[in-house]
Amino acid sequence: MSEKKDSTNELFSNVEPFSLITDVLHSLWAIVLGSLAVAMIVMMLVNSRALVTYSSNATFAVMSKRTTGYAYNNLSAARTMATSFTNILNSDVMKKMVCEDVGLASFDASATARVIGETNLLTLTVTSNSPEKTFKIIRSIMKLYPGLIQYVNTTMVMEVLAQPQIPVRSVSGSSALGMAKRAFVLAFLVLTAAFAYLSYRHDTIKSEKDLREKLDATSLGAIEYERLRKTKSDIGKKSVLLTDATASFSFVERYKKIAASVLKSVERHNAKVIMISSVAEHEGKSTVAANLALAIQNQGKSVLLVDCDLRRPTQARIFGIEVKEGTSLTDFLSGRTKNGQGYLYRDPVSNLPLLLCGKGSRDAAEYFKDGVFKRMIDHLRKGFDIIILDTPPMSLMADAESVANVADLSILVVQYNRILAATINDAIDELKKYRCHMSGCILNGVRSLPGSGRKIVGGYYGYGKYGKYGHYGRYSSYGAYGHYAERKSPTSSANKMTETESKK
Repeated sequence: MSEKKDSTNELFSNVEPFSLITDVLHSLWAIVLGSLAVAMIVMMLVNSRALVTYSSNATFAVMSKRTTGYAYNNLSAARTMATSFTNILNSDVMKKMVCEDVGLASFDASATARVIGETNLLTLTVTSNSPEKTFKIIRSIMKLYPGLIQYVNTTMVMEVLAQPQIPVRSVSGSSALGMAKRAFVLAFLVLTAAFAYLSYRHDTIKSEKDLREKLDATSLGAIEYERLRKTKSDIGKKSVLLTDATASFSFVERYKKIAASVLKSVERHNAKVIMISSVAEHEGKSTVAANLALAIQNQGKSVLLVDCDLRRPTQARIFGIEVKEGTSLTDFLSGRTKNGQGYLYRDPVSNLPLLLCGKGSRDAAEYFKDGVFKRMIDHLRKGFDIIILDTPPMSLMADAESVANVADLSILVVQYNRILAATINDAIDELKKYRCHMSGCILNGVRSLPGSGRKIVGGYYGYGKYGKYGHYGRYSSYGAYGHYAERKSPTSSANKMTETESKK
């Protein structure tokens, strides 16, 4: 009994409510469409099996022959008349007479009489499967009833108050609309439970515990959600930096702990160049690289942040810097920079040195050839304690391999509840093939519900949905990285601070 209870507790402890709810909400359109389809099918089935009939009514007043007025005080006599009249209407004699009068082969209809409330009024109702037949039968009964009433009660008479109405169509059996509504609700609940179960079984990284247990790499820590609180000067900004005045204490402390772990790995492996990558795009690796550089700089180290994601450069936008023509990393690697000089920018707030890239390039792999990039990094090693390389995702293996061969350490950023653990482990195995040491993984954008016992955390600053990543397979597609249109540079600018000589 205790073992069963422990297994149940373990099952619920592995459930991440926020990921389960968000996955279900993302699939809400499919749940609603599926429920509507079930409701429509049920409605069609009910309508196909329903019996359509047509009814017509006529109203009589039950009167005593001894008085001239209506017998309002003789309700029992009216009820008796209704019962007796119904029996006569359904007798073989009456049916035969009606069939001969109307010209029907058989009497396939029903005729009933009932008292209206606490009155002496009696309603005759005829029902059949044809409106024409119904009307003919009730008219025939109205014609024949005076000769039959003498067999019911000689002291009572029936006087017509309302002639037969036009037959009204009705559907017998359960209401098709009501059944469809119930089917919709039931299908909605079943589909919601099914998608919740699929979310639970989806083997993604949803917590720091998953990071430690499911991945073949060291856990460097998890990054909590930090809501982006924009000011007038932050128009177009999508990332939170440690230097932002609105950054919370817990957000800053998280990066401090991760920076301390990274510096221990740096010291252990006598490393200087750190490569930051991810399995796919939209995992927040560029923002993590920027904040990690700021956190390590705050530890008293001289740090350089290099935007090596030449296909989709992001660091200039994150720091709000406009990259001037001729000062981009691609200009230097292609030899277009005058006198072989590369240009360093600095973050206006933290004074962090930055080697940036302006516009994205489709031919990014060409810039890493001929050893120019390696010689540049070797030259920069002399001037900085730590060099952080914001690397393209692992889905572009050609670019990542070129950067990995010049780095000393590699760190993989894992987005909360996005990529399957097996796919991440494949990327880790690929990184371990290169000369750089695989330092570990950082879980980014962890989420949890308020009141769940965890600190309120959430998604990562407006990045796209997992559906935009496309199909990975063995990193076969790079999502939105495949095409680059001309992009506008950020409107804000920063002064060019220093120049670093680099040799080809």
